[in-house]
Amino acid sequence: MRVFIAIELSDDVKDYIEKRQKIIKKYSEKGNFSYRENFHLTLRFIGEVDYDEIERIKTAVNETACINKEFYLQLGELGYFPRKNKKIIWIGINKGHKNLRSLFNNLEKNLVKQGFNREERGLKPHITIGREVVMRNEFDYIKKQVNIEPLKILVDKISLMESTRINGKLTYIPIYTKNMLSYR
Repeated sequence: MRVFIAIELSDDVKDYIEKRQKIIKKYSEKGNFSYRENFHLTLRFIGEVDYDEIERIKTAVNETACINKEFYLQLGELGYFPRKNKKIIWIGINKGHKNLRSLFNNLEKNLVKQGFNREERGLKPHITIGREVVMRNEFDYIKKQVNIEPLKILVDKISLMESTRINGKLTYIPIYTKNMLSYR
C-alpha cells in the first residue's frame, strides 16, 4: 500500500482551486492535471508500507494531532517546479507557515519515534494542480491570468491517505483521520 500524510481541503477550497485549474488548462498544450477530489496539501510522503507500518503511522498521527491546535493557512501564489521542458504547477501557501512548520516537525519527531526515517527534503507546502504541464505562454503571463485570492484553509485534522488506482484513475483515499485540538 502506497501512503502519505496530508491536510485535506474543504469542498469550497477544492471548488475554488478547480476553477483556477481550468484557466491554467486553457493556457496549456498538455498536462496531467490533478482530479478535484485529489486536491490536498502533503505533510509527509511515506511510500510503500505494510499493515504493521500503517499501525505505527497511525500512532504517530495520533500523537501529533493531540499536541497541535487547529490553525488557518492561506492560499498564496501560483508556482511551479521545473521538469525539463515541463512543469509541476501548484498553488503555494501565503500565511500559517509557523503553525504548519510546527505541525510538520512534531509529525517528523513522532514518525522517527515509530522507526521511520526523517524526511530529507523538508517541507515545501503546496497544492499540486498539474504535472508534466507544457505551457503555451510564459508562466508569468499565466500567473497574472489566474489571480489566486488569499482563501483561508482550516487545518483541524491530519489524514493518512492511500494512493491507489481504481479503474486506471489515480485516487487518494483517507484511511485514517485524527482531529487536532480545537479552539471551538
